[in-house]
Amino acid sequence: MELSEDNKKALLLSVHKAIEEFAGDTTDNLFHNRTNMLISYPPNGGLTESEKEALGQLKESEVLKSALRKVIASTTADVFFDFFNIVDGTTEPDTGIWSEVLIIDKPNDFEEYREFLHDSFFETYWDWKEIRNNTNWSLDLSEEVEK
Repeated sequence: MELSEDNKKALLLSVHKAIEEFAGDTTDNLFHNRTNMLISYPPNGGLTESEKEALGQLKESEVLKSALRKVIASTTADVFFDFFNIVDGTTEPDTGIWSEVLIIDKPNDFEEYREFLHDSFFETYWDWKEIRNNTNWSLDLSEEVEK
């Protein structure tokens, strides 16, 4: 079993489309002061009032918008590239027990019930936070102190 060319192309094109759309939406939200639309990760993430004020100081310009879209898109693409390397077996996660995985076409006789990765993604942030090495800053607001 393997991933068909059609499914591989559809999957990868969907990723490219999402990267472009999210980078555009994020910059639009930045410049229209829609800070409540900027943070969905981690589960209790958000911006402090001082962070919102700092972002509010950005002055909209087409050049800055273009630069930020490129930075956001590139960073997002880097995450996907690392993820695909793990799935492809060209690298391994440096946390947890790992035995490799595959993305394959779904067989016709596949049992429909299964746990979904997207359902577990946000809840495993807390596991990550517990084992991560960088304790100088946090993405979530649980330890945030207004400065």
